[in-house]
Amino acid sequence: MSHARLPWRIALPFAAFVLVGSILLVALTWWSVREDESRDFAALARTNAEFLRRMTLPPSERMASQLGEVLNVSVYFRHRDTGILTPAPTQEILQRGLSLVRLPADGWTHAFEGLEAVAIPIGDLRDLVFVRPEVRLPAILQHPRTLAMLGVFWFLALAFGWALARGLVLPLRHLAKQLPAIETPGPISLPEASRQDEIGDVARAFLRTREALQSERVQRAQAEKLAVLGRMTAALAHEIQNPVSAIKMHAQLWPGGEEEGRITAKTIEHEAARIESLVSQWMYLSKPQPPTMRRVDLATVLRQVLQVHQPQLEHAQIHTSLEVPAEFTVRGDSRRLAQVFSNLLVNAIQAMPMGGTLRVEGISDEKGTTIAFMDSGKGFSKEALSRFSEFFFTEKEGGMGIGLSVAAEIVKAHQGELRVENREQGGASVLVLLPPAKQ
Repeated sequence: MSHARLPWRIALPFAAFVLVGSILLVALTWWSVREDESRDFAALARTNAEFLRRMTLPPSERMASQLGEVLNVSVYFRHRDTGILTPAPTQEILQRGLSLVRLPADGWTHAFEGLEAVAIPIGDLRDLVFVRPEVRLPAILQHPRTLAMLGVFWFLALAFGWALARGLVLPLRHLAKQLPAIETPGPISLPEASRQDEIGDVARAFLRTREALQSERVQRAQAEKLAVLGRMTAALAHEIQNPVSAIKMHAQLWPGGEEEGRITAKTIEHEAARIESLVSQWMYLSKPQPPTMRRVDLATVLRQVLQVHQPQLEHAQIHTSLEVPAEFTVRGDSRRLAQVFSNLLVNAIQAMPMGGTLRVEGISDEKGTTIAFMDSGKGFSKEALSRFSEFFFTEKEGGMGIGLSVAAEIVKAHQGELRVENREQGGASVLVLLPPAKQ
C-alpha cells in the first residue's frame, strides 16, 4: 500500500483536472453552439421572409402552419400597428411571458425564458415571427462538435497521463522499491541513473550514498581488524623487544679475537638491528606517537641510512648516489625520518633483484623540502600506484605491506606527503615532501 501513495497523489489531481477541463470545454462548446444556432436561426428567418416577399404569399394562418411544419419552428404573422398575431400564440409562449407583440423586427435572435424568437418585416404592415425552444444541454452534449472536442481533449489527457506515469510515477516507484537495498551489498540495477533530469540526480545521489555506506562498512570492518591486530602486535612487539635488545647488546660486547668470531658478532648485530627495526614499525602501527620536532640535518640522516644498508646494497649489486644541498635541514623527528628513508631504501632494493642504480636527490626552497628516491626497477603497477599507502597491501611474495604505509604515516605526521610515480625512462620515483624548516 505504501508504494501506491504516490500514484494516488498524482492521479487524483489529474482526474480533477480532466473533470474540470471537460466541464469548461462543454461550457465553451455550449456557448459556441448556441451562438452558431442563433445566427443560423436568424438567417433561416431572413431567408424565408425574403421568399415570402418575392412570392407575395398571403400571411395567413394556414401559411404559418405549413411553414412551421416544414421548418420545425413556430411561425406567426404579426400586424405591425395592431400587434395581432396570426395564428394566436400557444399556451407555452403565454406562460413563459414571451411578448411577441413587443419583439423588435430587427432580424436578430432574442432569448426569453428558454425560447428564442426572431422577427423580420415582410411588407409594409406585416412581420414574420419565428419561435423555437433554446438549445438544451443534452443536445449540446450530443452535438458532433462537442463530441469531437471532448474526444480530442480526453485523448490528449490520456496520452499526457500515460507519459506522466511512464516518465515520473514508475521511475519513482522503482526508486522507492530500491531504498531497502541501500544496506545490501552487491551490485544494483538502477536504470534511472542514466536520466539527465531531477530523477536521474536522485538516482545518482542514491547510488553515491549507497557506495559511500558500503565503503564505510568495509573501512569500519578493516579498522576493527586493525585494532585487534594492533593490540596483538603491541603485546608481541613488547615480548620480542627485550630479548632482541639483549642479543644486540651481547653481540656488541663480543670480545675481539678470531676473524670468524668478529664476522659472527657483526652478523648477529645486523640481524638484531633488522628485527629491532621491524618491531619498531609494528609498535608505531599499534601505538603511533607524535614526532619529537627538532632541527634535523637530512644529509647526515641519509648518509647514515645508506651506510647501514650498504651490505645489502652491495650484495644486490645496486649502485647508489646521493645528491643533496650543503644546507639541508628540516624540523622533524630524526629517528622517525630515518625509519622513512630506511623503508624507502629497502623497497628500492627489493624492486631491483637483478641489480641496478638508486639515486637519492634532495632539494630545498621556500616552498619546502623534497627527497626523491629514484630506482631503475620495473616501477609500480597501476593498482600499487593507487594503494601504496594502504596497510598490508603488497604485491611482493612474502611481503608484509607495511613499509610504505608506515613511511606515509610518518611523513603525514610531519605535515608532509609521500608520493609515488613511475618514471618515463623506467623505474619508480618515491618523493618525500616536507614543509619548510621555519614551520
